[in-house]
Amino acid sequence: MELKSIVGLAAAGFVLASCQPNSYQINGYARQLHEGDTIILALDDQPEHVLASTTVSEGKFWFERQLDNSAPCRVYAKQQPECSAFFFPDQGTVTIDLNLPPTPSVVSGTKLNNEWQQLNDSIQRLGMRLISIAEKQDGDSATHLSRLATIDSLHRTMSACIRNTAQANKDNPLGKYILENYKEPEFK
Repeated sequence: MELKSIVGLAAAGFVLASCQPNSYQINGYARQLHEGDTIILALDDQPEHVLASTTVSEGKFWFERQLDNSAPCRVYAKQQPECSAFFFPDQGTVTIDLNLPPTPSVVSGTKLNNEWQQLNDSIQRLGMRLISIAEKQDGDSATHLSRLATIDSLHRTMSACIRNTAQANKDNPLGKYILENYKEPEFK
């Protein structure tokens, strides 16, 4: 057998092995961390329950796991736990860009995690607008009432965004997570 054929077969075997059903891999980026920093993979609600660990090498980290549950997980830097990302284990490749605050970490790569990130991005944009409006100094009472109405509208939009994402994903772990954990505010 020629070397070219052997290399081709090995590459095909690697591709097939990496696409095994009921598994996922994480391609992570940690450009703000140091070479050799430890990255922990844990259940989100039990960060002390470490599922796996790896180290940062050339600004990257990598995990491969069996999809044994759909419970949300978190990756975080052991030396700086505030440097973390929440994600859903989902068949395929999850990409995580792990950042130190105030820069938010970003997840993508699978349907669940793309939806989760889209929700996070929307809430963050609306939240920044809300904070910007809330920090403005009052002029007269009409201006104050207008600002309060805008804040209320943004708050309702945020809630609707969360509710709509939950409804659109009610049959998967993302929707179930939101439905179990989000308590809609009582608007007046």
